[in-house]
Amino acid sequence: MNLGIIFAGLTILLFGSWPVPTKTLNIEPKTQAFWLTFGHLLLSTIVFIFFAQPIPFKDFIGPFIAGILWGIGITLGYVGIKNLGITRALSIWIPIVTIVSALWGLIFFGEVSALGLEKLLLTSLAILLLITAALVVISSSKGEEKVRNVKVGILASIALGVTHGSFFVPLRTSSLPIFVTFLPLTIGMFGIVLLIIILQKVKIRYDVVSTARMILAGFLLGSGNYTALLTIKYLGVAQGYPLTQLGIIVNALWGTLVFKEVTTLRGRILVAIGIAIAIVGAVILNLARI
Repeated sequence: MNLGIIFAGLTILLFGSWPVPTKTLNIEPKTQAFWLTFGHLLLSTIVFIFFAQPIPFKDFIGPFIAGILWGIGITLGYVGIKNLGITRALSIWIPIVTIVSALWGLIFFGEVSALGLEKLLLTSLAILLLITAALVVISSSKGEEKVRNVKVGILASIALGVTHGSFFVPLRTSSLPIFVTFLPLTIGMFGIVLLIIILQKVKIRYDVVSTARMILAGFLLGSGNYTALLTIKYLGVAQGYPLTQLGIIVNALWGTLVFKEVTTLRGRILVAIGIAIAIVGAVILNLARI
């Protein structure tokens, strides 16, 4: 089996599972973002120490900027959820992440010429199905979250979609392996979130158990980001990154089977339909691999 497919599967599992440790915590989102990126930083430091390779400044700056983009994006994501609710926010940013990342791969990285017309059409169809699957699963929620500032929520969700669909572009300016550039990427993430925490004077001290749960979530998300970058390496940007967005399916299964968030028959049917569509999209994307 292609290594890219294996890494994509791991990414989907990790992206869908990282929120689980903090699921029942009632803590300020920016505080969660701080400990999340701190856990991410711990993981990347361990990876870097294990492989131990120096990083010239020219190879540091691109991944560092990529981390800043990612950190800004995750913060804006919390703003979107706060103002629109998670259902509406996700339904905006997941399609945007998928489309933006695919466009970067096809146009900027020139993958469209390598695919050829037949595989390009298959890739486009698969991406459309993946977006549809995500939206179907998202709609399994009743969407009864309270709406606050709609304009701010929409703008924040769009901005997250653009930043998280684009952060790997400056990352790829470095010629060093992913296990090396992963550290400056995470330093950028943690640095921008820390700056926001300091400027807004957000409380970050909580009990040991809650803090450990937030750090664990960061470890899981960091692992997912790492395998996502490996997915891009083996499958390309246009095909690889959109596939990783199916983590929403795993997240929905956690919510349905473990946390009992989807209780209606309609909701369960929509989750099942979404999973079926996602499988078809993944199969088509696999057929269109370069």
